[in-house]
Amino acid sequence: MSTMQNHRGSSRTMTVISLAVLLGIVSGIGLYLRQHLELFNHIRNMSVWSGLLLFLMSVTMLAANGLFLRIFAKKFNMDLHVKEWFGLAAVTAMGNYLTPLSGGLVARAAYLKRRHDFPYAHFLAMLAANYMIAFAVISVTGIVTLFTLTGTGSHWWTVLLFFLATLSTILLVLLVPSTSIGSRHRWLIFVHHAMEGLHAIRRDGALLGKLIAVTFLNIAVGALLLFAAFESTGFAIQFSAALLIYLLTSYTVLINITPGNLGVQEVVTSLSAAMLGAGADAGLLASLVVRAVAILAAFTVGPIFSYLLSKELMAASGVAQVERKEFP
Repeated sequence: MSTMQNHRGSSRTMTVISLAVLLGIVSGIGLYLRQHLELFNHIRNMSVWSGLLLFLMSVTMLAANGLFLRIFAKKFNMDLHVKEWFGLAAVTAMGNYLTPLSGGLVARAAYLKRRHDFPYAHFLAMLAANYMIAFAVISVTGIVTLFTLTGTGSHWWTVLLFFLATLSTILLVLLVPSTSIGSRHRWLIFVHHAMEGLHAIRRDGALLGKLIAVTFLNIAVGALLLFAAFESTGFAIQFSAALLIYLLTSYTVLINITPGNLGVQEVVTSLSAAMLGAGADAGLLASLVVRAVAILAAFTVGPIFSYLLSKELMAASGVAQVERKEFP
């Protein structure tokens, strides 16, 4: 009983901290925008077609996330149809905004468990391996892209060392036997599950190739979305700079303090844009535009698939009950 009470108390504390951080960041951004009202002129000058393009690109990002789930699920003999792999990506995105600490991922894990009897341990392995592959690809892409970008000044080495550190850490983890990793700290548990997932992937070259390809697709669409946001708000920027800003912003998924990383992602995008010569104001405005279309996409598509997947669960539950009656 005391353990459950401690868990509830800890969860309640984290929720309060999450909302407090969100309120603080949003207030800070609001005050900054109030002092720089001229930035809103860039949004007013956006065309309807630009907004529609950004929305479609945001939906495409949901599809890319869903493809990763579909490909990985096949490794565990789960053949997810479009309604599931795309729908779960949309519901996850929506759920992450509704609850702090990645509530959308919890909903995805619960659905796969109830609908396909997919163990939570396998889901954690899939999720952890996803992060490992994603950040390995992000690091390599960032290192290669840096050599095509000019105008970063002294920050060039800082960004390069950051990507090299990430890649080195991943390679180091791969060299450590999974059996030697402890399981008391939550990060060590995460690394242990990542090792299990990667071990299953490394034995299947075709699967690894597909996952890397989908990760590149996700990066390309995300960078294009950010680049289009810069351009549509009237800020000229090199695509390589937009790509690097997107890659650096991707690390905010590890912070996971506020619902959907609201505020955190915008601050990091603004700082990254300033470091890479695009300007903090331009970075903040572009990130807010990306956030707006991402929320619009999640809450346009998410409720539809939430309804469809709920019906799927109820139908599957009804079939299971009938089978239990027929075969006691």
